[in-house]
Amino acid sequence: MPRFLPGSKILDAEVHESILCEGSIINRAFIRQSLVGIRSRIGEGSQLERTVMMGADYYESGVELREAAAQGIPPIGVGRDCEIRNVILDKNARIGDGVKLINAAGVQSRECGEVCIVDGIIVVPKNSVVPSGTVV
Repeated sequence: MPRFLPGSKILDAEVHESILCEGSIINRAFIRQSLVGIRSRIGEGSQLERTVMMGADYYESGVELREAAAQGIPPIGVGRDCEIRNVILDKNARIGDGVKLINAAGVQSRECGEVCIVDGIIVVPKNSVVPSGTVV
């Protein structure tokens, strides 16, 4: 099924051993050993390591972005200055600015809310919102 998406837009990013899918927008980020899915957005200064980012089902319009911002909801994708390590981000996940998903405590299991931990791997379920400044 062809999608006819634009190529990935990569602005001054550093990418190592990773796969970037079509329609992605990566802005001054660091990505290592990760898969970045279709229509993914990664904000400036963010770092992804050993992460699977499933992407998004659609692009948000300018109107949708403004409405979400007015309600304090981050846009779909990863915000600015985030640290994401050993994580699975399901479709349409919204990660706010300054979020650290690194499992520094080494937790092996945690029940789902907005963020789950399964066998030490952080999982952000489909359509979840992780507010700015969250640390896991």
